[in-house]
Amino acid sequence: MIGETNYIYGLLASLIAAGMSTFGIFAMASFGDWAKRNSAYSSSFAVGLLTVGVLFHLIPEAASLSGLALLWVAVGFASMVLIGIAVQSTVRHGPEGAALTFGYASIIALAAHSFLDGAIYAASFQEEAFTGWIATGGLLFHEFPEGVIAYALLAQGGLKRSRAILLALIASALTTVGGTIVSLFLIGLTNQLPIAAMLGIAAGALIYVLIVHLGPDAAKTPGRRGYDLAMLGVLMGTIAIVLQQLGGGHH
Repeated sequence: MIGETNYIYGLLASLIAAGMSTFGIFAMASFGDWAKRNSAYSSSFAVGLLTVGVLFHLIPEAASLSGLALLWVAVGFASMVLIGIAVQSTVRHGPEGAALTFGYASIIALAAHSFLDGAIYAASFQEEAFTGWIATGGLLFHEFPEGVIAYALLAQGGLKRSRAILLALIASALTTVGGTIVSLFLIGLTNQLPIAAMLGIAAGALIYVLIVHLGPDAAKTPGRRGYDLAMLGVLMGTIAIVLQQLGGGHH
């Protein structure tokens, strides 16, 4: 029963993520300047919340289950680095005069990133619900700027607005849900779940998201607003962990 509930939570988190990506896509398509301004605010909050979740919950929890936890963290980080290199390669080496090809290449790389996000949602809920929500709570705020980026890449590639919206939805929203469903299916094939490995990989992937995506975007906020929102995220993450420990910890 608990396993089935956690499956539902993982799928629910991915559907929420897809909704936030969709919001980013339509915000960018309709109000480009507004979307760019507000993506930095959501990233700032996510930095604080996600940092607490990764450093004070996910990694210690994985370490308590396996001595190889840090190795799995490195695997998760390295996987995201490889995907990031693919994205940067298409961005930097897009052939001149072939903007449409460049747009498609970029969005394929972004879709792979989004698919892995979906796998993180599935993995994060395999121990219990608290672990899942503390891990994915910050990641969810990363989905809004991801939708903005997906649409921007395609629009810059010269696609028509309707086609850019459709492909951005597939790349940043549907692939997230698809990644969760595929991962849950694979998890369901075995009774021996590698919880420590899954938590470690999720933590490593989230560290990459923090360093490469959320951090630089959060730095764009004017004045101290980004710092204040990050501190709010830290506070909320800390309160969540404290309440969970007061409630008896994990079972």
